[in-house]
Amino acid sequence: MKEKIVVRRAKEGLVFYMNSRKGRIYLFTQRFSKAVYNFFLPGRCEEELKKFHSWNRNPRLDKTIEKLPSYIRYARKYGMDLSEGTY
Repeated sequence: MKEKIVVRRAKEGLVFYMNSRKGRIYLFTQRFSKAVYNFFLPGRCEEELKKFHSWNRNPRLDKTIEKLPSYIRYARKYGMDLSEGTY
């Protein structure tokens, strides 16, 4: 199973998760943006993010995609799995 980045809408904004074999791993939360929400709603794999070619069309989406790799590396390194109840 490929790891996918998914987003859920919450009261405090958009909550980003990585779905992997280990389960759902929390990445970060940010303010709501309709363009970011619509882009990540179906789920995106890392390869899709690396091949992203619509730069400079939406600054909020650009910044979100730029910061994702560091959050993904951190989550993989420390294995923060919500199903185990650790953050």
